[in-house]
Amino acid sequence: MAKVDIFNECTVFRKGYFKLKYKHMKSIIYCRVSSREQEETGYSLESQEKFLKEYADKQAFAIAKAYKVTESASKWQIRTTLKEMLEYAEENNINVILVEKIDRLTRSLKDAAIVNDWVHQRGEREVHFTKENFVLSKNTRSHENLVWDMKVAIARFYTNNLSEEVRKGQKEKIAQGWLPTKPPLGYKTVGEKGHKIHVVDEDKAPFIKKAFELYATGNFSLLSLREKLYTDGLRTRVGAKLSKSRLEDILRDPFYCGSMRWNDVVYQHGRHEPLVSKDLFEKVQYSLTRKSAPHYRRHLFQFSKMINCGECNGTVSAEMQKGYVYYSCKHARGCNQKGMTREEKIENAIIGVFKIFESMTEEEAQEIYRRIREDHKAEADYKESAIKTLNDRYSSLQRRLDILYDDRLAEKISQERWQGKQDEMVREQTEIQAQIAKIKREETKYFEVYINILDLARRAREIYEKRTPEEKRLLISHLFSNLVLKDKEASYLLKKPVELFAKRVQEKIDSQKKFELEKSVGNKRKNRAFDPASSPLLRG
Repeated sequence: MAKVDIFNECTVFRKGYFKLKYKHMKSIIYCRVSSREQEETGYSLESQEKFLKEYADKQAFAIAKAYKVTESASKWQIRTTLKEMLEYAEENNINVILVEKIDRLTRSLKDAAIVNDWVHQRGEREVHFTKENFVLSKNTRSHENLVWDMKVAIARFYTNNLSEEVRKGQKEKIAQGWLPTKPPLGYKTVGEKGHKIHVVDEDKAPFIKKAFELYATGNFSLLSLREKLYTDGLRTRVGAKLSKSRLEDILRDPFYCGSMRWNDVVYQHGRHEPLVSKDLFEKVQYSLTRKSAPHYRRHLFQFSKMINCGECNGTVSAEMQKGYVYYSCKHARGCNQKGMTREEKIENAIIGVFKIFESMTEEEAQEIYRRIREDHKAEADYKESAIKTLNDRYSSLQRRLDILYDDRLAEKISQERWQGKQDEMVREQTEIQAQIAKIKREETKYFEVYINILDLARRAREIYEKRTPEEKRLLISHLFSNLVLKDKEASYLLKKPVELFAKRVQEKIDSQKKFELEKSVGNKRKNRAFDPASSPLLRG
């Protein structure tokens, strides 16, 4: 009598039973990868889908739809996709979902509860975890439910542990002076994984700098600035304009002045290169947050929001009367200024400043440049000394870090104390590096800035007379730090580099007046000791 393999026969019977049970039954496939590494090591969405289709074919399932969740999906997107899938199953009377493993479907108690509720609403609903040979249904036995609960808990532990490690990495990245995420518009990421840093994007950065400069003039609203940047060539990735909210986020982001905002905390020790100065950034913040938001009229007056009252320091207002524009203080801060000043009078005062620079020859400009360089030699020596002091401090901290590490290896100090001290010293090292970089940037750009400003000052009147009102305002903002109106007279404060040039030019004018006076006296005495072709400014 032939022997019968009862186990094998039962297995064949069970396979045939399930194939008959599920024949033509509609099902849904659910695929998910959690990281790029999983995609690269055989857990790609395509490989999951292929495996689940093979399983469906063996069990005679008809596949109605496949849902896929990529590694870049957020927690909200994952939960939304899960709910969409269950709603689709409900609407189309589909009772079977095919998933590779439990942790592909859920890694949170909340999602597990959603799946449980869906399964227990109808007795015929099932979730097949194909690689684990486990089927979750209303009739699942208690010990199988225990396995389900344990695997959900393990998946949740894995997620929580991963989040904890990510937070540690982010904290360390911040301590080193780098933002632990993608940089904002105007920067790009370079370097290998684990060593990525943010550098200036040469294509986009000029637009960001211009955005801060233009908004600081008070001549642009967010909407008009958006239009200006779009006209100049700034586009989003899809070729559209920046949204108003995106532009405001850019103008509020301290990353552009060398700081970093992370989880609502601003860190001042960013190692990336700033695009704007802190002064310019603060000026823009004031413009964005002032209590009385500016009203951008159809016809913006030439000096709107640019002139302060010389008595109360409030902003001077402009108004049109009988075809002329007048400026006056509205006494919002209780000052005693009276009367109004015509716009032409203010503009003439500004043009008068420009005229000072027009008589300067190229030779005289170079002499001014040389004298300014000599005046700032002490400052350059101080910067060199400051860099040496900072480097010495950095080296001292590094030696202390090495000793601290040895103490930790010898278990002389606890893990917590070692970590705290290390973070403190690394933070200080990062701040030192940022200070050194800032000093060096100022040193390398110093003479270039002065040359550009000198050239701008010499051509200011010519440029001013040919420009639009908006461009005139921008020019004024480059040369003047403040415009003041008091007793119906306009006065001004020049920016420091321009003030230095003005001082040198004034010395030249005073020398020429003295020369003319002495020449006049000399002529009366028949004395021709002075040569009028020689500039007094160049005699040193």
